[in-house]
Amino acid sequence: MRKFWLVLLSLSFITLVACSNDDKKTERTEESKNEKTEEVEKEATSSEEATDSEADNNTTSKSLYDESKAKTNVMKKEATGLESSIEMKHAEDVLLEQTQITEGDYSTLGVENEQEARDKIKDIGDAEKYKDQEGVEYKVEYTDNTFIETFKVDYTVADLNLVASMPEGTSKESQFVSYQLSVDNFKKQGYYLEGEQTTEVFRGEKEGYLYEVAILQDGKNKVLKQTTYNEQTYASLDLADKAAAEEKFKDTVKGYEELSKEDGVSFEMKFEEDKFTVDGVIDYEKIADIDKVLAIMGIDPTSKEAKEEARNYTVTASGLLSNGLQYIETKK
Repeated sequence: MRKFWLVLLSLSFITLVACSNDDKKTERTEESKNEKTEEVEKEATSSEEATDSEADNNTTSKSLYDESKAKTNVMKKEATGLESSIEMKHAEDVLLEQTQITEGDYSTLGVENEQEARDKIKDIGDAEKYKDQEGVEYKVEYTDNTFIETFKVDYTVADLNLVASMPEGTSKESQFVSYQLSVDNFKKQGYYLEGEQTTEVFRGEKEGYLYEVAILQDGKNKVLKQTTYNEQTYASLDLADKAAAEEKFKDTVKGYEELSKEDGVSFEMKFEEDKFTVDGVIDYEKIADIDKVLAIMGIDPTSKEAKEEARNYTVTASGLLSNGLQYIETKK
Protein backbone atom coordinates (compact mmCIF):
# COMPACT_ATOMS: atom_id res chain seq x y z
CA MET A 1 0.00 0.00 0.00
CA ARG A 2 1.29 3.44 -0.89
CA LYS A 3 1.99 5.46 2.26
CA PHE A 4 0.00 8.66 2.38
CA TRP A 5 2.95 10.76 3.51
CA LEU A 6 5.02 10.05 0.39
CA VAL A 7 4.79 13.16 -1.78
CA LEU A 8 5.72 14.51 -5.19
CA LEU A 9 6.19 18.18 -6.06
CA SER A 10 4.49 19.64 -9.12
CA LEU A 11 5.40 22.99 -10.65
CA SER A 12 2.81 25.72 -10.98
CA PHE A 13 3.34 28.01 -13.95
CA ILE A 14 1.22 30.86 -15.26
CA THR A 15 -2.10 30.32 -13.56
CA LEU A 16 -5.27 32.08 -14.56
CA VAL A 17 -8.27 32.06 -12.30
CA ALA A 18 -11.84 30.83 -12.24
CA CYS A 19 -15.03 32.81 -12.32
CA SER A 20 -18.64 31.94 -11.86
CA ASN A 21 -22.08 32.89 -12.99
CA ASP A 22 -24.75 33.79 -10.45
CA ASP A 23 -25.90 30.20 -9.87
CA LYS A 24 -22.31 29.13 -9.22
CA LYS A 25 -22.08 26.78 -12.20
CA THR A 26 -18.53 26.58 -13.56
CA GLU A 27 -16.65 25.23 -16.52
CA ARG A 28 -13.05 24.15 -15.94
CA THR A 29 -10.33 22.96 -18.29
CA GLU A 30 -7.04 21.57 -16.91
CA GLU A 31 -3.81 22.08 -18.79
CA SER A 32 -1.28 19.62 -17.38
CA LYS A 33 1.89 21.34 -18.50
CA ASN A 34 1.40 24.57 -16.61
CA GLU A 35 -1.54 23.93 -14.32
CA LYS A 36 -3.64 26.70 -15.81
CA THR A 37 -7.24 27.11 -14.79
CA GLU A 38 -9.60 28.95 -17.03
CA GLU A 39 -11.72 31.95 -16.17
CA VAL A 40 -15.40 32.17 -16.86
CA GLU A 41 -17.60 35.22 -16.58
CA LYS A 42 -20.17 35.93 -13.91
CA GLU A 43 -23.26 37.66 -15.23
CA ALA A 44 -24.97 40.52 -13.43
CA THR A 45 -27.24 39.32 -10.64
CA SER A 46 -30.15 41.30 -12.04
CA SER A 47 -31.22 42.80 -15.33
CA GLU A 48 -31.13 46.25 -13.73
CA GLU A 49 -27.42 45.89 -12.96
CA ALA A 50 -26.77 44.77 -16.52
CA THR A 51 -28.72 47.75 -17.90
CA ASP A 52 -27.00 50.31 -15.68
CA SER A 53 -23.53 48.98 -16.39
CA GLU A 54 -21.53 51.08 -18.83
CA ALA A 55 -18.60 48.68 -18.97
CA ASP A 56 -17.60 47.34 -22.36
CA ASN A 57 -15.90 44.02 -23.21
CA ASN A 58 -12.55 45.23 -21.92
CA THR A 59 -13.54 46.42 -18.44
CA THR A 60 -14.95 45.09 -15.22
CA SER A 61 -18.31 46.65 -14.38
CA LYS A 62 -17.78 49.04 -11.49
CA SER A 63 -21.45 48.63 -10.53
CA LEU A 64 -20.55 45.17 -9.24
CA TYR A 65 -18.26 46.27 -6.43
CA ASP A 66 -17.51 49.01 -3.93
CA GLU A 67 -13.88 50.06 -4.41
CA SER A 68 -13.74 51.39 -0.85
CA LYS A 69 -14.06 47.78 0.34
CA ALA A 70 -11.04 46.58 -1.65
CA LYS A 71 -8.42 44.58 0.20
CA THR A 72 -5.48 42.37 -0.67
CA ASN A 73 -4.84 38.73 0.22
CA VAL A 74 -1.83 36.59 -0.61
CA MET A 75 -1.69 32.94 -1.57
CA LYS A 76 1.55 30.97 -1.45
CA LYS A 77 3.11 27.73 -2.57
CA GLU A 78 6.54 27.00 -1.08
CA ALA A 79 8.75 23.95 -1.33
CA THR A 80 12.39 23.11 -1.92
CA GLY A 81 13.44 24.79 -5.14
CA LEU A 82 10.16 26.61 -5.70
CA GLU A 83 8.42 29.65 -4.24
CA SER A 84 5.28 31.16 -5.69
CA SER A 85 3.13 33.97 -4.32
CA ILE A 86 -0.12 35.39 -5.67
CA GLU A 87 -1.20 38.83 -4.49
CA MET A 88 -4.93 39.24 -5.06
CA LYS A 89 -6.65 42.61 -4.73
CA HIS A 90 -10.41 42.24 -4.57
CA ALA A 91 -13.59 44.03 -3.54
CA GLU A 92 -15.89 41.43 -2.05
CA ASP A 93 -16.02 38.69 -4.75
CA VAL A 94 -14.70 40.82 -7.62
CA LEU A 95 -11.01 40.23 -8.32
CA LEU A 96 -9.47 43.55 -9.39
CA GLU A 97 -5.76 42.83 -9.70
CA GLN A 98 -3.59 39.77 -9.44
CA THR A 99 0.20 39.52 -9.35
CA GLN A 100 1.81 36.10 -9.40
CA ILE A 101 5.57 35.78 -8.87
CA THR A 102 7.17 32.36 -9.15
CA GLU A 103 10.84 31.73 -8.46
CA GLY A 104 12.23 28.27 -9.05
CA ASP A 105 15.42 26.35 -9.58
CA TYR A 106 16.01 25.19 -13.12
CA SER A 107 15.75 21.65 -11.83
CA THR A 108 12.02 22.20 -11.18
CA LEU A 109 11.65 22.64 -14.94
CA GLY A 110 13.68 19.53 -15.62
CA VAL A 111 16.53 21.55 -17.16
CA GLU A 112 20.12 22.31 -16.18
CA ASN A 113 20.98 25.80 -17.42
CA GLU A 114 19.62 29.16 -18.50
CA GLN A 115 19.37 28.39 -22.22
CA GLU A 116 17.46 25.18 -21.60
CA ALA A 117 15.19 27.07 -19.21
CA ARG A 118 14.54 29.77 -21.83
CA ASP A 119 13.63 27.14 -24.40
CA LYS A 120 11.35 25.30 -21.97
CA ILE A 121 9.56 28.43 -20.81
CA LYS A 122 9.13 29.59 -24.41
CA ASP A 123 7.37 26.30 -25.14
CA ILE A 124 4.98 26.40 -22.18
CA GLY A 125 4.76 30.12 -21.46
CA ASP A 126 2.50 32.79 -22.92
CA ALA A 127 4.86 35.69 -23.55
CA GLU A 128 3.61 36.27 -27.10
CA LYS A 129 -0.05 35.94 -26.16
CA TYR A 130 0.14 38.75 -23.61
CA LYS A 131 2.68 40.95 -25.41
CA ASP A 132 1.57 44.60 -25.54
CA GLN A 133 -1.82 43.79 -24.00
CA GLU A 134 -3.33 46.53 -21.84
CA GLY A 135 -3.50 45.59 -18.17
CA VAL A 136 -1.29 42.52 -18.58
CA GLU A 137 2.39 42.20 -17.70
CA TYR A 138 4.32 39.00 -18.23
CA LYS A 139 8.06 38.61 -17.95
CA VAL A 140 10.69 36.08 -16.98
CA GLU A 141 14.11 36.90 -15.52
CA TYR A 142 16.98 34.45 -15.39
CA THR A 143 19.94 34.01 -13.06
CA ASP A 144 22.67 31.38 -13.10
CA ASN A 145 20.46 28.82 -11.37
CA THR A 146 16.91 30.14 -11.16
CA PHE A 147 14.11 31.75 -13.12
CA ILE A 148 11.75 34.43 -11.80
CA GLU A 149 8.41 34.66 -13.54
CA THR A 150 6.04 37.61 -13.05
CA PHE A 151 2.48 37.55 -14.31
CA LYS A 152 0.33 40.58 -13.46
CA VAL A 153 -3.22 41.32 -14.57
CA ASP A 154 -5.30 44.42 -13.90
CA TYR A 155 -8.76 42.99 -14.49
CA THR A 156 -10.37 46.43 -14.48
CA VAL A 157 -8.74 47.27 -17.82
CA ALA A 158 -7.55 43.97 -19.29
CA ASP A 159 -9.45 42.32 -22.12
CA LEU A 160 -11.21 39.51 -20.27
CA ASN A 161 -11.81 37.76 -23.56
CA LEU A 162 -8.04 37.37 -23.75
CA VAL A 163 -7.33 36.33 -20.18
CA ALA A 164 -10.58 34.43 -19.67
CA SER A 165 -12.63 31.80 -21.46
CA MET A 166 -16.24 32.87 -21.72
CA PRO A 167 -19.18 30.46 -22.07
CA GLU A 168 -20.92 30.76 -25.43
CA GLY A 169 -24.13 32.77 -25.47
CA THR A 170 -23.43 34.75 -22.30
CA SER A 171 -23.40 38.51 -21.97
CA LYS A 172 -20.11 40.31 -22.48
CA GLU A 173 -21.19 43.09 -20.13
CA SER A 174 -20.77 43.16 -16.38
CA GLN A 175 -18.29 40.28 -16.56
CA PHE A 176 -15.82 39.84 -13.76
CA VAL A 177 -13.39 37.41 -12.22
CA SER A 178 -14.59 35.73 -9.03
CA TYR A 179 -12.16 36.05 -6.14
CA GLN A 180 -13.54 33.09 -4.20
CA LEU A 181 -13.49 30.67 -7.11
CA SER A 182 -9.98 31.88 -7.93
CA VAL A 183 -8.90 30.98 -4.39
CA ASP A 184 -10.55 27.58 -4.68
CA ASN A 185 -8.81 26.81 -7.97
CA PHE A 186 -5.41 27.80 -6.62
CA LYS A 187 -6.01 25.54 -3.64
CA LYS A 188 -6.50 22.73 -6.13
CA GLN A 189 -2.86 23.30 -7.07
CA GLY A 190 -1.46 23.25 -3.54
CA TYR A 191 -1.62 26.95 -2.65
CA TYR A 192 -2.78 28.23 0.73
CA LEU A 193 -4.02 31.61 1.94
CA GLU A 194 -1.30 33.32 3.94
CA GLY A 195 -2.26 33.97 7.56
CA GLU A 196 -5.41 31.85 7.49
CA GLN A 197 -5.41 28.69 9.62
CA THR A 198 -7.73 26.20 7.97
CA THR A 199 -8.35 22.52 7.39
CA GLU A 200 -8.01 21.65 3.71
CA VAL A 201 -9.78 18.50 2.56
CA PHE A 202 -8.60 16.29 -0.31
CA ARG A 203 -10.37 13.22 -1.67
CA GLY A 204 -9.82 10.45 -4.17
CA GLU A 205 -12.73 8.20 -5.05
CA LYS A 206 -13.44 5.50 -7.59
CA GLU A 207 -15.22 2.16 -7.68
CA GLY A 208 -14.29 0.19 -4.59
CA TYR A 209 -11.97 2.89 -3.26
CA LEU A 210 -12.20 6.01 -1.10
CA TYR A 211 -9.28 8.02 0.25
CA GLU A 212 -9.78 11.30 2.14
CA VAL A 213 -7.16 13.44 3.84
CA ALA A 214 -7.84 16.54 5.96
CA ILE A 215 -4.85 18.80 6.66
CA LEU A 216 -4.88 21.44 9.37
CA GLN A 217 -2.36 24.10 8.30
CA ASP A 218 -1.32 27.26 10.10
CA GLY A 219 -1.37 29.78 7.25
CA LYS A 220 2.44 29.78 7.20
CA ASN A 221 2.97 26.55 5.22
CA LYS A 222 3.22 24.27 8.24
CA VAL A 223 1.09 21.16 8.74
CA LEU A 224 -0.27 21.01 12.28
CA LYS A 225 -2.42 17.91 11.99
CA GLN A 226 -3.28 15.36 9.33
CA THR A 227 -6.29 13.07 9.41
CA THR A 228 -6.70 10.18 6.98
CA TYR A 229 -9.57 7.88 6.10
CA ASN A 230 -9.24 5.08 3.56
CA GLU A 231 -11.54 2.25 2.59
CA GLN A 232 -11.09 -0.26 -0.19
CA THR A 233 -12.94 -3.38 -1.22
CA TYR A 234 -11.11 -6.67 -1.46
CA ALA A 235 -12.48 -7.15 -4.97
CA SER A 236 -10.75 -3.94 -6.16
CA LEU A 237 -7.43 -5.48 -5.08
CA ASP A 238 -8.20 -8.91 -6.55
CA LEU A 239 -8.24 -10.40 -3.05
CA ALA A 240 -10.50 -13.38 -2.47
CA ASP A 241 -11.73 -12.54 1.00
CA LYS A 242 -11.05 -11.07 4.43
CA ALA A 243 -8.46 -13.74 5.30
CA ALA A 244 -6.48 -12.98 2.13
CA ALA A 245 -6.50 -9.26 2.95
CA GLU A 246 -5.34 -9.83 6.52
CA GLU A 247 -2.44 -11.90 5.22
CA LYS A 248 -1.47 -9.34 2.57
CA PHE A 249 -1.52 -6.39 4.97
CA LYS A 250 -0.16 -7.98 8.13
CA ASP A 251 3.08 -5.95 7.93
CA THR A 252 1.07 -2.76 7.35
CA VAL A 253 -0.96 -3.49 10.48
CA LYS A 254 2.24 -3.96 12.48
CA GLY A 255 3.56 -0.65 11.19
CA TYR A 256 0.37 1.12 12.20
CA GLU A 257 0.51 -0.46 15.64
CA GLU A 258 4.10 0.73 16.06
CA LEU A 259 3.18 4.25 15.01
CA SER A 260 0.19 4.34 17.34
CA LYS A 261 2.44 3.80 20.37
CA GLU A 262 3.75 7.35 19.94
CA ASP A 263 2.07 10.43 21.40
CA GLY A 264 -0.01 12.31 18.84
CA VAL A 265 -0.27 9.40 16.42
CA SER A 266 -3.14 6.96 15.96
CA PHE A 267 -3.76 4.47 13.14
CA GLU A 268 -6.31 1.69 13.06
CA MET A 269 -6.88 -0.76 10.23
CA LYS A 270 -10.07 -2.82 10.33
CA PHE A 271 -10.97 -5.76 8.14
CA GLU A 272 -14.67 -6.08 7.41
CA GLU A 273 -16.60 -8.66 5.41
CA ASP A 274 -15.86 -7.19 1.97
CA LYS A 275 -13.49 -4.27 2.59
CA PHE A 276 -10.89 -2.79 4.92
CA THR A 277 -10.80 0.68 6.46
CA VAL A 278 -7.99 2.80 7.86
CA ASP A 279 -8.46 5.71 10.26
CA GLY A 280 -5.30 7.68 10.91
CA VAL A 281 -4.28 10.83 12.77
CA ILE A 282 -0.90 12.52 13.01
CA ASP A 283 -1.07 15.49 15.37
CA TYR A 284 2.37 17.04 15.02
CA GLU A 285 1.80 19.44 17.90
CA LYS A 286 1.40 16.51 20.31
CA ILE A 287 4.25 14.29 19.10
CA ALA A 288 6.95 13.92 21.75
CA ASP A 289 9.59 12.16 19.65
CA ILE A 290 9.28 13.40 16.07
CA ASP A 291 12.49 11.67 14.96
CA LYS A 292 11.15 8.28 15.99
CA VAL A 293 7.83 8.88 14.26
CA LEU A 294 9.53 9.97 11.04
CA ALA A 295 11.81 6.94 11.12
CA ILE A 296 8.81 4.60 11.43
CA MET A 297 7.20 6.44 8.52
CA GLY A 298 10.28 5.80 6.39
CA ILE A 299 11.57 9.39 6.51
CA ASP A 300 15.22 10.00 7.38
CA PRO A 301 15.12 12.06 10.62
CA THR A 302 18.79 13.03 10.19
CA SER A 303 17.92 14.94 7.03
CA LYS A 304 16.92 18.52 7.80
CA GLU A 305 15.25 18.85 4.41
CA ALA A 306 13.26 15.65 4.89
CA LYS A 307 12.07 16.78 8.33
CA GLU A 308 10.98 20.15 6.97
CA GLU A 309 9.15 18.60 4.03
CA ALA A 310 7.27 16.23 6.34
CA ARG A 311 5.42 19.25 7.73
CA ASN A 312 5.47 21.40 4.60
CA TYR A 313 1.89 22.04 3.49
CA THR A 314 2.76 22.69 -0.14
CA VAL A 315 4.73 19.47 -0.41
CA THR A 316 2.02 17.46 1.33
CA ALA A 317 -0.83 18.91 -0.73
CA SER A 318 1.08 18.64 -4.00
CA GLY A 319 1.87 15.01 -3.20
CA LEU A 320 -1.79 14.20 -2.64
CA LEU A 321 -2.76 15.97 -5.86
CA SER A 322 -0.04 14.13 -7.79
CA ASN A 323 -1.42 10.85 -6.50
CA GLY A 324 -4.90 11.48 -7.85
CA LEU A 325 -6.68 13.17 -4.94
CA GLN A 326 -8.55 16.43 -5.50
CA TYR A 327 -9.05 19.47 -3.29
CA ILE A 328 -12.65 19.30 -2.05
CA GLU A 329 -13.25 22.03 0.51
CA THR A 330 -11.91 24.31 3.21
CA LYS A 331 -13.04 24.01 6.82
CA LYS A 332 -12.31 26.93 9.14
